[in-house]
Amino acid sequence: MTATMTGDMRILPTTLDSDEQRRVLEIADTPEARKWKVKLAAGYRLLSKYGLDQGIAGHVSARVPGAPDYFWVNPFGLQFSQVTADQLALVSHQGELIGGWPLVNYAAFCIHGAIHQARPDVDCAVHTHSPAGSAFSALNIPLEPLDQVCCSFFEDHAVYSEYDGVVADLDQTRGMVEALGDNRALILANHGLVTCAKTIEQAIIDMIDFDRSCKINLLAMSTGRTLQRVPPEAARQARQMQIVPTRWPFQWPNLIIELNQQTQDYDPHGWLPSDEVPTAKRLRDALERGRASRQ
Repeated sequence: MTATMTGDMRILPTTLDSDEQRRVLEIADTPEARKWKVKLAAGYRLLSKYGLDQGIAGHVSARVPGAPDYFWVNPFGLQFSQVTADQLALVSHQGELIGGWPLVNYAAFCIHGAIHQARPDVDCAVHTHSPAGSAFSALNIPLEPLDQVCCSFFEDHAVYSEYDGVVADLDQTRGMVEALGDNRALILANHGLVTCAKTIEQAIIDMIDFDRSCKINLLAMSTGRTLQRVPPEAARQARQMQIVPTRWPFQWPNLIIELNQQTQDYDPHGWLPSDEVPTAKRLRDALERGRASRQ
């Protein structure tokens, strides 16, 4: 694969067959696909809101519904707080630029392309260089189950110990993918954090929780006192309670409601219909419907 490269930015080739490119572009621009892109852009804004961005580094990818060999990723040169639904880059697992923003962080393609190829169950992957995540990664150890949120990742995250510089080659991702295995999260030593999930909602919320767990571990360790770890059976129970699929449809709208109080410009064309935009009233109504159905 050839590409124009400057630092960690590359202009990916566009050698895809014209019929296939047309097919993918059409799939990636359906009303449902546009909603998916709005959700992805909102995810970037949430990560920024929680302080998990670092300049133009870090990336989030989402597989295109109906075209699983392709995914969207953030445009090179924009911070998480600037990403909008209409500015995402669309690339293939082979590193071909299909459409959208013309410049791509090559490390983003390498890391996310490798994860999506190795894990068909993963539709969204998140990679950040947050201060807490990067600091904890330098310890080269797994998280301790110190509270309920930390327990969410008990026996469901791994550590990749080898750091060989900025990812500039697909070969550098092989060890990452092997270390990730079938886990939800990965600590990259001397680098940062990764989460992956079937949905954008879970991958983003998991990253927020994963970073918080790093902070909790660092704070507790900094006291120098003996740590009281949650017993394994209790940690497993807490993990299962926190990863039930019904969690995300309720937690995500709350995050979006808070985000929309600050800005909604991540959806500049109104691709998400107004009657689907989360509001406090709609959330209360949904909770009431759920309560009534159990009576």
